[in-house]
Amino acid sequence: MFKLKIKNTTYGVSFSFFFVVALVSVCSGTQADMLFVTLMCCAFHEMGHLLLMTAFGSSPQEIVVYGGGIRITPDSRQLDRRRETAVLLAGAGVNFLLSFAAYLTNGNSFFCQVNFLLGTLNLLPFRYFDGGRILALLANGKVCEFFRAVFILLTAVAMIHMILHGTVSISFATTFCFIVLSEVIY
Repeated sequence: MFKLKIKNTTYGVSFSFFFVVALVSVCSGTQADMLFVTLMCCAFHEMGHLLLMTAFGSSPQEIVVYGGGIRITPDSRQLDRRRETAVLLAGAGVNFLLSFAAYLTNGNSFFCQVNFLLGTLNLLPFRYFDGGRILALLANGKVCEFFRAVFILLTAVAMIHMILHGTVSISFATTFCFIVLSEVIY
């Protein structure tokens, strides 16, 4: 991993980021413009977090681009629970606003779909995503674990249904495996 510290923030790029981009490009045959749009939507999501964090007078301790996305580690000592929740919601909020604006101007375009899916995915109540961190801020440990278990179960049922009906999506299966692994490891 390459890291660089500027003022109080450490910036990093993991080599896993380049590996995942190359793997997705090769395995899925994704066109370069679609990959660029997806990366751009991820960047807008993270800018939503950063803008609200900055508006609240907080600064990130670390920003790392890696194979699983972009991780921003806020200085949580500078944010109370309400503001930290708002910062976590800001990323998905930006994606939903961009999706709505794209829908109004271009219909159901790829840009519209990616923003909607990215916003939705990040609100799932898993530890790895913003939704899981929000859930941890708002509820106690047992309630969090219950919600996470229910969502893993529902996702597993959806995957089994897709497998039995021959409609399994490689992206969905990979995402599900990633979520389960992140829940176990995190």
